[in-house]
Amino acid sequence: MTGATHFELPDYHEQSPPVRERFAQLDARPVVMRVDHLGKTFLGAQGEVQALGDIEFDVRRGEFISVIGPSGCGKSTLIRILAGLDYPTEGAVMLDGEPVIGPGADRGMVFQGYTLFPWLTVEKNVMFGLKMKGVKRREAREQARHWLEVVGLSGFAGHYPKQLSGGMKQRVAIARALANQPRILLMDEPFGALDAQTRAHMQAHLLKIWRDLDVTILFITHDLDEAVYLSDRIVAMGTGPGHVQEMIEVPVERPRSPEQFLSGPFLATKKRLEELIHPRTEEMRALEA
Repeated sequence: MTGATHFELPDYHEQSPPVRERFAQLDARPVVMRVDHLGKTFLGAQGEVQALGDIEFDVRRGEFISVIGPSGCGKSTLIRILAGLDYPTEGAVMLDGEPVIGPGADRGMVFQGYTLFPWLTVEKNVMFGLKMKGVKRREAREQARHWLEVVGLSGFAGHYPKQLSGGMKQRVAIARALANQPRILLMDEPFGALDAQTRAHMQAHLLKIWRDLDVTILFITHDLDEAVYLSDRIVAMGTGPGHVQEMIEVPVERPRSPEQFLSGPFLATKKRLEELIHPRTEEMRALEA
């Protein structure tokens, strides 16, 4: 009987020349969003509860950053603050050097729930934000049709959300967010409710949109494979309070493909995330000994 073949993973810090060049180019780009010593404290039944403590990182133009961490680390609180839907008690969020003090069209937001208006057609859902900005109806329709073409839904402009699959609904939500041409696209576990096949399709579709438009994305996820597959850098958070454990530069070359899921750099990065987010207890170590 032959045992399973094992191989030693590379150090996740190791970068091939194309990956090093990618990060050199990213680091030369301007900072779009700066999270500056961010903290958030809530008043609970037992007194103050610190949800976030001293969160600090930058997002550069055209970068794809994922935020990942265990349940209760404050990922959703963080993205709500970045979107201007909540406020920090310490520190600040800066967008192009200006403080974020509320919601704005300069940040597109895509939630896990589709948040589409069920009484509006696909086209009118995408037009909604444009009309709120004062764009005239004819121009808003033209722009909506352009963004529906970008997400591959040109033939569904007249459909209603109830007539669409889950993946199609999220593509409409992405088109609606992109229609305002935001400085950064914020995505809060947008594929979390999708089945595995649809999720994989949406990941590939999002990478194509990101590559073609050179849009900046900050992406919240709980899926380690998804984080490694999509991201340039990964913010690995910990609990007690929510804080940044490590900022990981993903050593997987671009363009990405599903075949890379079994590559050494991919597996090494995933292993490091597992160590950070699901650390082994003393009891687990004893059982392994």
